[in-house]
Amino acid sequence: MLNAFRSFCLGSSNEKLKSWRMCACICAMQLVVLALTWESWISILPIVANLASTIAGYTKNARKIRIAGIFINSPLWIVYNVIVGSWAGILDEVVSELSMIISIIRFGWKELDRVED
Repeated sequence: MLNAFRSFCLGSSNEKLKSWRMCACICAMQLVVLALTWESWISILPIVANLASTIAGYTKNARKIRIAGIFINSPLWIVYNVIVGSWAGILDEVVSELSMIISIIRFGWKELDRVED
């Protein structure tokens, strides 16, 4: 639910929803979710992944978004999905990784460094 809300905020034309203040609120909500759903250290993996994606998304920089996705978000979700035995989750993250790699090949690393408004 929080990731859907984050996507709504980032896709909105409302500047308050795309502000760093909203980023901080969403990150805080993710930490509350961690506290409320804590089972073990494994609970940290998806939250750290989501925090990285949230912060990267709010930079509006395609390169930073890809870096967070390739090196933090997807790997943490893959580890989490392996531990809990979610084959669909593993497949989803492998496809996400491939998609990010294809975008880098397609657009080039330098082209991804501009900030979108």
